[in-house]
Amino acid sequence: MQLKVAKGFLALLVLGIAFSACQKNEEPVPVPPLKDYRDGSNLFTIHLPDGWPISTQPGKVWVYNSNDAANKFFDPSTGKPGVKIYAYAEEAGAKKLDDYVQSFKDELRQEQAQIDPDMQTTLAGNPAIKIPYSLKVDSKNTIYSYRVMTVVDSMLYGYEVAGFNDFYKVYKNVFDSVESTYHIVPKAVQQAQLPENLIPSTTLTTYQNEYYAIQYPDNFTAQTKKVSGDILASEYMQGYRADCTIQIDVLDAKNLNVDKVFEQNKGKYPNVSGTEKIKIDGLDAYRIDYSPVRDILSRAYFVVKNNKVIRVTLNWYKPMQNDYLPAFEKTVASLRLK
Repeated sequence: MQLKVAKGFLALLVLGIAFSACQKNEEPVPVPPLKDYRDGSNLFTIHLPDGWPISTQPGKVWVYNSNDAANKFFDPSTGKPGVKIYAYAEEAGAKKLDDYVQSFKDELRQEQAQIDPDMQTTLAGNPAIKIPYSLKVDSKNTIYSYRVMTVVDSMLYGYEVAGFNDFYKVYKNVFDSVESTYHIVPKAVQQAQLPENLIPSTTLTTYQNEYYAIQYPDNFTAQTKKVSGDILASEYMQGYRADCTIQIDVLDAKNLNVDKVFEQNKGKYPNVSGTEKIKIDGLDAYRIDYSPVRDILSRAYFVVKNNKVIRVTLNWYKPMQNDYLPAFEKTVASLRLK
């Protein structure tokens, strides 16, 4: 079921980053500032809450109001209650909207979800069907949700929200506001030439903090992430494609050397295709190659200096490896530790 895939993917991409998820579930939550998001496959655009943890695949995007919430959707025994927003688009072929509605309901029944009656609605101005449902995950927590689907020009477009317990109600204004911004990119535009910054620039710019200095493509945007716990610093870099990213995390090494750090972490990565002991800035380091989901390749590097772990995570779209990987490898080669 899509819910499970989405949760697992985000947990892998934001591994180790913690956000606070405390929320008094009484008053409606004000709509936060929204930021324009364009799907990496150029299928749709949507305005998403700025600063919310984000996970992407081609044609799909998930955001959560906190990383604690993301962890709880992934494993209800962990994290803290919160909400999720999911938007997607895919080729429909000869399938009709009713086919997708029935297939989704079949998935929900397998999860023993409570399905409420369908509702006629619209998505991006097109006739759509809304499927409300709920899923009791344990004695204290129920996920309330709905999914809206429409088929336009042989493409399926969807929007889904979910919230634990009262979070679902208090975030209603946020859900509605984001849904109202969903825009379908016309087929003619989808097939048009994508912007120049789709590919990493060969010109590099420098980011540095108290722990390291690193160079990255100058048509990428760098964003400093909020951190807590063992995470001391986190920087996220992205170009046009939201599934092609660089993330540098600084963690407390807890007096462990790089060999022990890697041994503790290597089992957390799925579909591993190889590992290698290498050098970064003259220090022993490790590299692990893996694939979190289909068509996305990833690589994580671990190096330790001054009792700090520097972890660099790369993600790129497999069909564009020749465009992205050389630029990303130059970025890693430029890393200088302080």
